[in-house]
Amino acid sequence: MMDDFKRKFLVTGAFLAAGIFLSGCERQSIEAPTDEAGLTVTTEDGSGDDLNITTAVHTAIRAEQRLNELNIQVETNKGDVRLYGEVATEEQRELAESIAIGTPGVHAVNNELKIRQ
Repeated sequence: MMDDFKRKFLVTGAFLAAGIFLSGCERQSIEAPTDEAGLTVTTEDGSGDDLNITTAVHTAIRAEQRLNELNIQVETNKGDVRLYGEVATEEQRELAESIAIGTPGVHAVNNELKIRQ
């Protein structure tokens, strides 16, 4: 019961923090593609906005029930995403990669997630 409350509290806090942070960001293009959370993930010149891509991938991974309690780290460099940390199963590893690949603005994914022994 308490763990469920903590999880909901942390997820809500993460969304609020991302919203507050991103509310001060200026959109680069009116027609820029957005993810489900409404984050702009490309700039006018077509290059990825790494901070927004990282936030979008991390938010999508956290929203997935099978992954939300794992410590999966996300880094982005020019639209190329690096996933690292530990997961319990190969299924979780592949799911995280699939979510990252499906995020707008992501060009490639380097999946360095390790399966716990």
